[in-house]
Amino acid sequence: TPCAGTTWESNGKTVAGGNGPGSALNQLNSSYGIVVDSNNVLFVSDYLNHRVIKWEQGASHGILHIGELCGTNTNEEFCYPSAITFNKEGTLFVTVQSDSIGSVMSLKKGATLVETFITVNTSIYGIVWDQNEEYLYLGHHREHRVVKYTKDGKFVSVVAGGNGAGPALNQLDYRDKNIQKSHVPL
Repeated sequence: TPCAGTTWESNGKTVAGGNGPGSALNQLNSSYGIVVDSNNVLFVSDYLNHRVIKWEQGASHGILHIGELCGTNTNEEFCYPSAITFNKEGTLFVTVQSDSIGSVMSLKKGATLVETFITVNTSIYGIVWDQNEEYLYLGHHREHRVVKYTKDGKFVSVVAGGNGAGPALNQLDYRDKNIQKSHVPL
């Protein structure tokens, strides 16, 4: 087992939010995804506030990193962020939703302009790079499948599910929004 012999602190510590749901920078409203960068800074996708908040260690409030005004500014496609990840170069990738369209938005390290990386006709609630960052895997929620893309955002194949919702070995049934990195070759 991966955690055999591991001991855990019996009392957790709130490191982001914890002040009830809301839109202030010390609040979150449906945080769907989290990731920690190489500098141990926490990034949280704040789904109902249409933003990604950056939380430095020990901070009492976050810093707006991307978004906040869904449909009203240059980030108009930055609505309902859910899954979030970084690549080795420090580019942030966030899945967002708008009606029945899902997109992966990217923000390069040090940049201020958010770019559309991938757009599909379904909502996306999971994102992870393979160990070598050659392929990106996205959880297509309504299609009950996981899809593989190249590092340039080109479709490669369906790697799991895609045969409707169900318990069969060639099916997935949407339960959780997250795909976790496991370093298992696919």
